[in-house]
Amino acid sequence: MSEVKKRLAALREEMVKAGADYYVIPSQDAHQSEYVAGYWRARAYFSGFTGSAGTLIVTKDEAYVWADGRYHIQVVKETEGTGVTPVKMGLPGVLSPNEWLEKHVQAGETVAYDGRTFSTKGSRELEKLLPQARFLFTEDLAGKAWPDRPSLPTGPIFELGLDYTGESRADKLARIRRHMTEQNASYLMLASLDDIAWTLNLRGSDILYTPVFYSYLLIGQDKAWLCIDEKKLDAEILSNLNQDGVDVGSYDRLPELLGTLPAGKILLDEARINKLLSGSVPETWTVQSETDITTIYKACKNETEQKNFQIAHVKDGVAMVRFIKWLKEAVKEPDQKLDEYSVGEKLKEIRLSGDTCFDLSFGTIAGYGPNGSIIHYSAKKESAAALKPEGMIVVDSGGQYYEGTTDITRTIALGPVTDRMKLVYTLVLKGHLQLGNAVFMEGTEGHYLDILAREPLWKHGMDFRHGTGHGVGATLAVHEGPQNIGLRKDVLVALEPGMVTSDEPGYYPEGEFGVRIENLVLTKEACKTQDGRFLKFESLTLCPYEPDLIDASLLTQEEKNWLDSYNKRTYDALSPYLTEEEKEWLAAEISR
Repeated sequence: MSEVKKRLAALREEMVKAGADYYVIPSQDAHQSEYVAGYWRARAYFSGFTGSAGTLIVTKDEAYVWADGRYHIQVVKETEGTGVTPVKMGLPGVLSPNEWLEKHVQAGETVAYDGRTFSTKGSRELEKLLPQARFLFTEDLAGKAWPDRPSLPTGPIFELGLDYTGESRADKLARIRRHMTEQNASYLMLASLDDIAWTLNLRGSDILYTPVFYSYLLIGQDKAWLCIDEKKLDAEILSNLNQDGVDVGSYDRLPELLGTLPAGKILLDEARINKLLSGSVPETWTVQSETDITTIYKACKNETEQKNFQIAHVKDGVAMVRFIKWLKEAVKEPDQKLDEYSVGEKLKEIRLSGDTCFDLSFGTIAGYGPNGSIIHYSAKKESAAALKPEGMIVVDSGGQYYEGTTDITRTIALGPVTDRMKLVYTLVLKGHLQLGNAVFMEGTEGHYLDILAREPLWKHGMDFRHGTGHGVGATLAVHEGPQNIGLRKDVLVALEPGMVTSDEPGYYPEGEFGVRIENLVLTKEACKTQDGRFLKFESLTLCPYEPDLIDASLLTQEEKNWLDSYNKRTYDALSPYLTEEEKEWLAAEISR
């Protein structure tokens, strides 16, 4: 019996004791985070599927795990022989987890879940969808069946200075309170970890690659309460918080604290506050749900943050040039014996050797050959594919710098490539350039720009099953809202000046290869005319594209001119920090 089957058997025993017919395990933690600490990885533990997103539903006899288009190949591989059935979300006729429950749950049956891992909004939607069901959300059945569950992390916290943030903690709290006053609110509750870190100008290490810390923050008109494991804070940070009117207490004190405060109106985001926490708000209070105002504030980077992002991308560009040069030369040496895992480790080594890079922004994705078609592929040391001086490798990676967060994808030719590879790469590049060079009216939502990146592929009957662009934080989460560029119609947020967003089309013929090209772009004003205000993107990422994969005959003269201009800008920005040998290599690379 596989390990996952044993774990599911233990979970079903707990379900029987609790009288649960269905147990739902999402990917989120108590703060609705995309990436979570080990304590919260119950879905992976009980399904074997390790992707960052998905939902597991366990019944008395069966188990199903849903995965989106990024993980369609991965989820099949990882659940083989586990007794868990993979479900590929987004394909025609495939039910969502909620739709599946609606179809299968009978009157009087009990649906159970950990109320900490379901948002208030998500819980309400499920209850509305299943009026015939009973719900159990106050017990953590997964925890009872997980004997060696990791503890909650206790990593240290550091303060990010004004030179990096451009706005003090006191000024941010004042800005938030002005919004509260406009809404006639006495309190604002935050559970989103990156929003709390941004508000307090603090960074942590509780989640791998994302510098946040497990906490809750309640903001009043004259005082704020930070709920956190106090051992993470040194005396200096505690003193600084106190000076700014922030009271520090235990991580789990918020429900009790709410009961001691005068009644008032509280602002909270029901998509971010979990079911159990929202239930602790006293009935005498008025609750107003809205998107966290901090999410909107932090999405638009101030001038200091924008300048720091540019610095971070110069440093990251230098690291990438050194890596690509090393990779192309090393793969030709038979004694090197490179594989996907070892090249990821080499890139990590190069990045972290920089003076202000303190971590990666996510685990490096390095997929060679057929593995490149697995969109969020993660190479394992014991099973990584060996590299040869032929074909191509997709490398999606990024760093956490004190100046900002980076995220870049380059598809790199390691030797001879096929005409089909060149065709696909060039089509992806054309879409990447069309989006990156867009000029659009103020108020335009990312959904309406998505076609620019897909149109060259669509003309050839090709498409990709992931979003085209996501927001990126300032030394925070590599995936940040509220903006999004993609086919989803439920994320309709206008792109605004100061937003940093990815531009990353791709194409992934299963079992053959993968292509993805990604730059981060900054939204800026293009011009103002009698017809309104127009915006544009400026590329922050500085790294050459792959000349051996470009079919120049498919490019317009305008696209060729843009590539020439980008290559010159890249060389001018990076060359002062390169060795003479590296400069010569880069000059030769961009002139081909």
